[in-house]
Amino acid sequence: MRLLFWNTNKNSNINPYLISLIQDYSADMLALAEYEDNDMNLCELMNLNRINMIKCSTVGCDRISLWSNYTTIQPAVQGRYYSIHIIDERYILCVVHLMSELYGSREEERLEMSGIIMHDIYEIANKINSSQIAIVGDFNEMPYGRSCLSANGFHGLPNLDPDERNYRTVNGIEYRKFYNPMWNLFGNFSYPPGTYYYNKSTLHAPMWYIFDQIIISKELMPFFKSEELKIITECNEGCLADKQLHPNKDISDHFPIICELSIVEERNE
Repeated sequence: MRLLFWNTNKNSNINPYLISLIQDYSADMLALAEYEDNDMNLCELMNLNRINMIKCSTVGCDRISLWSNYTTIQPAVQGRYYSIHIIDERYILCVVHLMSELYGSREEERLEMSGIIMHDIYEIANKINSSQIAIVGDFNEMPYGRSCLSANGFHGLPNLDPDERNYRTVNGIEYRKFYNPMWNLFGNFSYPPGTYYYNKSTLHAPMWYIFDQIIISKELMPFFKSEELKIITECNEGCLADKQLHPNKDISDHFPIICELSIVEERNE
């Protein structure tokens, strides 16, 4: 499964880029935040380009849109900031778009929401007897932010040994560990050093941010292809960066990400 996620920043002319990205990066699933282009037109473009994706139901979550070429995907819990789906009755996919810092700090609210999301995920996991969980989307904070890293949030660690125990105990409470591979994309060893750029007029500002992430459970780690995790800056439709190599805001203020899990399910042909 090759999953493409992008916050399209309410661009009403984003569909040609989406088609190009799906084709260029062989995506099986397309998850979007802030999608406000014409979805009927996108479906028509998919048909014209022989892309066998169908739109998944996200009723109850206006912040997320999802397309998939898997026939065995079913919607589960839908909240204001998240959309959970079950693939083949054993894989749990949660797409998130958490609250931003645009109008002030929302750190505590994101942490509270992450706990609500994890509660719903665990209920579904218990119901279908599976711990194969992937959480992807715009978390609106860095991997080291409170909701992403805290044990009572998504608990996305920068390193997780497959041989170590699944849980970490804090104050007598056990919290399941998750792996966040986005930690590996920080810094200038490869371009780009983030998915979002903002030169904030404060003394404490990294300027480059990794807001768009994937966090996976330990049970999915054997299927995760680390070499396929990428922040995308270009496609055949055009470059997604401006002259300063920051996200081109005329297209979107975020770069998309692509990742791959080597699971094979029944698809639309």
